[in-house]
Amino acid sequence: MKKKISIFSVICLALILAAMPFMAACGEEEPVAPVTPAVPVAPTTPTTPTTPTTPVTPPTTPATPVTPPVVEPLPTAGEPVYTVLDPRSYEPPIEYFGISPRLDTLSGKKVIVVNLHGGNEDAIRSVAPELEAAVPDCEVSLLECVSRWAVNPAEWEQIMANDAVIFGHDY
Repeated sequence: MKKKISIFSVICLALILAAMPFMAACGEEEPVAPVTPAVPVAPTTPTTPTTPTTPVTPPTTPATPVTPPVVEPLPTAGEPVYTVLDPRSYEPPIEYFGISPRLDTLSGKKVIVVNLHGGNEDAIRSVAPELEAAVPDCEVSLLECVSRWAVNPAEWEQIMANDAVIFGHDY
């Protein structure tokens, strides 16, 4: 059986073979001859003492965002006018909220286990009874979502009515 060689394979092989001498030379260091001055130079002594220099610090004022320049197109007779837009983004800052506060205990809380049908349904279905056995005064319910990738509004209302949620997907 004959195998066809693509042009891409031939080009890649040619590039690798062309680069091999350069790659081999990268690891080798050439010996450097010591430099000797042609005329002997006497050592000099400084006449003034050197003072240490302080490092230059950047200004402490915060940088202001750059406003895009406003460019008016020149009027032309009969030719189309093109507008060039600035590709930079000027998005407002995003407010950081942090993570939700965690429950210190599950006693007396309502917990829902949501099965999003992503893989091992048996494992996620076993979480609710095990959690009820571990915390007897915790109310645990199981929700089998209708869709694999989306939660419909009725299911969201059921989820939001609980104190804690355990999502199960692609176990």
